[in-house]
Amino acid sequence: MTINFKKTCATLLSVPLLSISLFSGISFASSQAKELTIPSSQGTLTSNVWRATLATSSGNTLQWDWQVSAVYSGTKTVSSIRTSWQSTASLRNSANISMGVSADGASAGGGSTWVNTTTVLKYWENSNGSKSSDWRSNIVIGPSGDYRSGTIVTTNTAKVKLSSDPKYYEISAGV
Repeated sequence: MTINFKKTCATLLSVPLLSISLFSGISFASSQAKELTIPSSQGTLTSNVWRATLATSSGNTLQWDWQVSAVYSGTKTVSSIRTSWQSTASLRNSANISMGVSADGASAGGGSTWVNTTTVLKYWENSNGSKSSDWRSNIVIGPSGDYRSGTIVTTNTAKVKLSSDPKYYEISAGV
């Protein structure tokens, strides 16, 4: 039996690299980027949303990290750019959901039936000429036993107003 030494060494050396690349490619997050082409070659607006796929448990709560952004790509001057977000989950009893922003929480209401419960819509807007707007925090649901697994949905709407155009342009993304 003849062994090709160069080929065997190359194969053995590539195994650790393959293992590393397999694990580094796992992000444990869900994300979406939706792009809108603004008419008259004025550029593009992108809505980005990212949320951890797996919740972490803390006390009697479940928590997910999340981040949203609105990004304008183009040469026009931006009058304002806004990112606005909310999350929905199926909850029961008196379970609550919050995205970690003041006064955005919502409650399922108290019954034992599963109810789709949505946080209050919140936003961050830049009107200083910036071409992006972003926010990051965490979603908290509690008590954890009153959350229907796999029902969390997070959405983001990007909205931009260019100084050269009277219209507002917006696009939404969700995970």
